[in-house]
Amino acid sequence: MIRLGEHVGRGTLTVNQRTLLHLFERSSNKNLADAASGITQQGIARALRIHVNHVSRAVKTLEQQNCLSEATARVRGELRKRKVYLISHEGHATAQALAIELSRTLVTVRDEKGAVRELAMGEARKLPGGPFSLTEILSNVDRNGVLELGALMPVRGGPAVSHQEEGRPRGESFYGRSRELTAIGEWASSPTPALLVVGPFGIGKSAIVSKALDTLEPERHTLWHTAREGAPLEDITRSIAAFLSSVGRNNLSARLLEHTPRLEDVEAILIRDWPASNALLILDDADRLPDEARRMLFEVVRKRAGKVIMIGETPALDRVRVRASGAVEMLTIAGLEKQECRKLAPKGMPNEEFDKIYRLSRGNPLSIKLLSADSLEGLEARFSPEERALLRVLRLRQESH
Repeated sequence: MIRLGEHVGRGTLTVNQRTLLHLFERSSNKNLADAASGITQQGIARALRIHVNHVSRAVKTLEQQNCLSEATARVRGELRKRKVYLISHEGHATAQALAIELSRTLVTVRDEKGAVRELAMGEARKLPGGPFSLTEILSNVDRNGVLELGALMPVRGGPAVSHQEEGRPRGESFYGRSRELTAIGEWASSPTPALLVVGPFGIGKSAIVSKALDTLEPERHTLWHTAREGAPLEDITRSIAAFLSSVGRNNLSARLLEHTPRLEDVEAILIRDWPASNALLILDDADRLPDEARRMLFEVVRKRAGKVIMIGETPALDRVRVRASGAVEMLTIAGLEKQECRKLAPKGMPNEEFDKIYRLSRGNPLSIKLLSADSLEGLEARFSPEERALLRVLRLRQESH
């Protein structure tokens, strides 16, 4: 029972209650094709900012209580039908009573100038950029029980989503990697702010993240920045400034017209202007950035309840330092499966030669492509398939040094 005048916080409602409230608020959308992305387990987790496994337990319990039912529907932008959850008559009545009680509770709101005031939840729904759902408000209340207006407004009040990219791989052949794509999707639906994608050069890290982004970017702002070895901090600062300008926030661009701001000045602007929960920052070759820049960007995204993917050959953050807080996950990219690698080699390559190349490359897609290049002329009659494969490896190693 929620008491009249009670202050809401993250623990005011249980996961089951929040799930039911979200489905109740989404039930007004009669077009199932449009609504479906928000009523899948992943969509519910994303809206509530919790892990998918918590949602899985909640919907199972709510089904047992006859509060909702499971169905299948086609989700816009996806090829296969997905499981969706529809609120029942009993669930609707329960959620409606919960929404009425919740509307009478109080929430502490801090605007972008730092002014703090208390509002009834029903009034908070009418804040600039609204109307907002109760779920949106609850999901944006921080650990201290404060609703940051700047975190809430971009979700509904901002411009159409903006996509800025520098160095993102596109148009390349892509095979397999269903496990990795699923892992990235689950991370995107979780409250964990940072994902470290780690693996050796040429293993396909950037291609995997780019593929995953095709599904994630329709509903959020994205900035893809590829770091250059030895590039000054001004390089990424200008990239971020252009991105912020594209979403209507010009403070960093204006500062750059005057002079190159210090790192702490950039951080202060980003804490205020980064478009919060519906923005995804991708830092490719993040291990080339100075450590202080990586730490600063991670802290900004974490404080703004956003998301960041850092791609590199080595972890771009001290995972031990931040692991205890649940603020980072790491996805290690291994070699591609043999049957998928075979698609990268010439169709006429003998199986014995490919088998040797696959073993020596350890499934590294770039190595497969280089080793399979038909550039060793005149060898067919002089050497066996295994010897030709070894010669390709020797030539590759010679050219890389």
